[in-house]
Amino acid sequence: MKRKLGVQLGVTFAVLVSFLFAAPTQSYQVEAAKTKTEKKATIKRTANKKITVKVKKYIDGDTTRFKLKNGKNVTAQYLLIETPEIKKDYPYAQEAKDRSRELLKNAKKIQIEYDKGSKRDKQKRELVYVWADGKLVQETLANEGLAVARDTKGKNKKYLDQIQTAEKKAKEQKQNIWSIENYVQAGKGYSQAVVDAHKKALKEAEAAKKAEAERLKKEQEAKAAEEKRAAEQAEADRKAEEKRAAEQAEAARKAEEARVAQEAAAQQAAAAQAQAEAEAQQQAAAEPAQGQTVYVTPTGSKYHTHKCGNGTYTPATLEEAQARGLEPCSKCF
Repeated sequence: MKRKLGVQLGVTFAVLVSFLFAAPTQSYQVEAAKTKTEKKATIKRTANKKITVKVKKYIDGDTTRFKLKNGKNVTAQYLLIETPEIKKDYPYAQEAKDRSRELLKNAKKIQIEYDKGSKRDKQKRELVYVWADGKLVQETLANEGLAVARDTKGKNKKYLDQIQTAEKKAKEQKQNIWSIENYVQAGKGYSQAVVDAHKKALKEAEAAKKAEAERLKKEQEAKAAEEKRAAEQAEADRKAEEKRAAEQAEAARKAEEARVAQEAAAQQAAAAQAQAEAEAQQQAAAEPAQGQTVYVTPTGSKYHTHKCGNGTYTPATLEEAQARGLEPCSKCF
């Protein structure tokens, strides 16, 4: 049993070893062959002759990796210019890289061109002019203040004048790298001290900007709070005024009702008094006062206040006339 188990383990181990150390896969073989071909491929570095290429990788504003028609990949350093370094986080380094990418990405035809001087630098990078649809990329970057012209002090000077002319224009207009005083040092590239000072200034400016933003925020919040308080106070005052006006109106209404009621009562009292007076007058007129002198006839059945007819009238008191049973004359009373 143990012998059989040992045989099985040995077979399994042999299979694993054969799998691990087997011949490379097809994709690995293709990649290996491709790499070998690239290493064997050569490039003719002929001066003043443009070579059509494709972009393999954007590295920096003045450094790009290109692919040649023979499959070889080369890293190209743009001749006669220097852009700020991305790795050092220099000001306008990213802008220079982005602009190079934009120029090449939008180009239908990209070409590189060697000059009469050195073809490669110490880092084995190809020293070339780069063309995008017939326009010199170095000149465009210098013209936009994204690169400084650098004289190689050799034979690579073919387009130096036009690059320097473009640089002069950007410098006069203080575009990009030229907007920072002493950032570009003549013949030395970019000043680290100026970069540090610039970053410090940017940091301080950003801090000041944040502080100002915070101050404005607090000011706006305070203003909003004050406006809210004022609005609430105004609303409270409005409601108080409405209440006061309503109370005044109600009091005035009640006072008017009381006045009208009093006036009506006074009118009713006056009317009652007038009616009473009228009735008293009527009664007084209907009932002559006691002791009043009246006139009677010898044969008449009525007494009079005056001689209202023909005949003989004898004066008598009211009491005497009433005692004799005489009635008042309807004409006199």
